[in-house]
Amino acid sequence: MNGKLLKNISKWLWMAALLGFIVFYTTNHKELIYQTFSLLSFQPLLLASALVLAGKLCLVTNMSLATKHFEIFLGWRDCYCIYNLTQLAKYIPGSIWQFVGRFSILHERGIAKRTIRDSMIAEHLWVIASASLLAILLSFNSMREFFVAKLAEYSSDTLFIWWLVILFVLISAIILFILLGRRLFFWFLRILPPFSAIPVLVLTWIFLGASLWVTLEPYVVSMPSVFYIIGIYCFAYVMGFIVPFAPAGIGIREAILTFALTFYMDADVAILLTAINRMIYFAVEIILAISCLHIKRQ
Repeated sequence: MNGKLLKNISKWLWMAALLGFIVFYTTNHKELIYQTFSLLSFQPLLLASALVLAGKLCLVTNMSLATKHFEIFLGWRDCYCIYNLTQLAKYIPGSIWQFVGRFSILHERGIAKRTIRDSMIAEHLWVIASASLLAILLSFNSMREFFVAKLAEYSSDTLFIWWLVILFVLISAIILFILLGRRLFFWFLRILPPFSAIPVLVLTWIFLGASLWVTLEPYVVSMPSVFYIIGIYCFAYVMGFIVPFAPAGIGIREAILTFALTFYMDADVAILLTAINRMIYFAVEIILAISCLHIKRQ
């Protein structure tokens, strides 16, 4: 069995497992689902939707900045339509169709393949790098005691093995960088984000993380810090992005957010709140795509 076939099978199995979990959960927790929704009023749902919308518009702006950085001159409205129309393709198992769609649209406009490639790589590296950095900065203090306690459970031999693995990865990365040489170094410098992209990226994660935080109040005795939720959201987004078998990070993002929320609420309620956040996110994407079709008709 070749790797590509195995990857496709794993993706479909993952989607089937998620669907099975949803059916099982909704069947066995009808009362809890009703109680959870009854506590959540219209206002936080509307606010969460507005925050997701703001975050998605920031991502459109990030695409616009990335294209300009590589001298692809598109208007913000063009970026808005291209970004939002192709984003829905990420839900198709394969995790590449949003990139294929955008690449095709831009190439049909006569833009060089290499330029498209570099702008897309830069755009997504900016997103992942900013999310990773904020995840470390915002959630580290909140999770530090938990991880210290977990580390104490491991034997010294196990910790030694983990340090060896980390050291091996670092040395391998350094060797790879040396082998690829100066050309890679200058290419890396070329894809660094302009200063104008930094506040856009920061606002993206503030809006998206806050979209979950504003729905928590009815279910917790002590509200978690908004910075903690933003940091965990960033981490969950990155993990969902890099896992190859989960389209749009479905299931991965929710699992990480659920685990993070169990420090403040019951796990069953956390599952529902992360699922609601995903539904809001998907609904906003649908609305944005429909608006793009309307713009194209005009």
